[in-house]
Amino acid sequence: MRIAFLAVTALLVGSSGAIASDWTKQLFTLTKHDFGTVARAAKTEFRFEFENRTNQVIHVRSVRASCGCTTPIIETETVNPGERGSILARFNTLTHTGKRQATITVSFDRPSYSEIQLQVNGYIRSDIVFNPGEIAFGTFPEGEEKEALVDIDYAGRNDWQVLGVRCGDSSISGNVKEVSRGGGRVKYQLKVKLDGTAPSGPLLTEVLIETNDRNLKVVPLRLIANIEPAIAISPPLLSLGDIKPGQAVKQVLILKGRQPFNIVDLSSDRFDIEFDRTTEPKILHQLPLLISPRNGTGSQQGDIIVKTDLPGDSQVSVKATYHIKSQNPE
Repeated sequence: MRIAFLAVTALLVGSSGAIASDWTKQLFTLTKHDFGTVARAAKTEFRFEFENRTNQVIHVRSVRASCGCTTPIIETETVNPGERGSILARFNTLTHTGKRQATITVSFDRPSYSEIQLQVNGYIRSDIVFNPGEIAFGTFPEGEEKEALVDIDYAGRNDWQVLGVRCGDSSISGNVKEVSRGGGRVKYQLKVKLDGTAPSGPLLTEVLIETNDRNLKVVPLRLIANIEPAIAISPPLLSLGDIKPGQAVKQVLILKGRQPFNIVDLSSDRFDIEFDRTTEPKILHQLPLLISPRNGTGSQQGDIIVKTDLPGDSQVSVKATYHIKSQNPE
């Protein structure tokens, strides 16, 4: 009996030493999400992120939802050790109303078969409708302003009002004007502006519409954008590896701008850097560097700042990580 028990246990235990049916429990930090109260047709999504903390490749086999009010989407099928993946839960506010909840079952087939369940819930108001269901500005250059118009339709009380608009991001402002009112139907037009002060990178936030409805004082509307920097730098992180004291390391930076530019200077508080200054403005620069860490022991990191001749904010930075080997003989 004991030999048989040990044989079964050996089949269930992976190389990490965890029971195969339980290894998924360590993946997700969050397994539940409440969408709250949202308007009909508002684009409402939540991303369940997970991290591969095992020493084997993880593969997501399938996802399914217990209710048609939610559509689960596999965003990352294969995740290597130490990397992150995600499952997107999309609340179907256009086709469903009222109080809704769903269980999302995520099935894995590598490193062994296992399942985990995620939970979502929310309340979809049928009397408030946004058109379009989100503000999507797309991809555009840093410093550019954007505007969007959204229709807000309400059916119910004759005295329903929008009292104001706010957003936690200072670069976003909004205002509303009443278009029509009568027969229990109210229509507003919302104007949202994203000014040129928004920093580069992906932007995901909510514009909050304040109303006089005691049951729904604030209605969220998602805003999404991708703001391209004046200069893109690659790679975004320099990994210099293990370095002996006094050793110089060769690296190449690639810089791309929206208009031709010159590289004026490179500086760092952690490194001495040798490079060739450019004399011809170009949109794309391949810049060889010779990087020498100044001091320190063990794991270190520092910033390299690249200054250009572009007007305004004419510099961009990249972080470099490295490890100084001990001088003690092994």
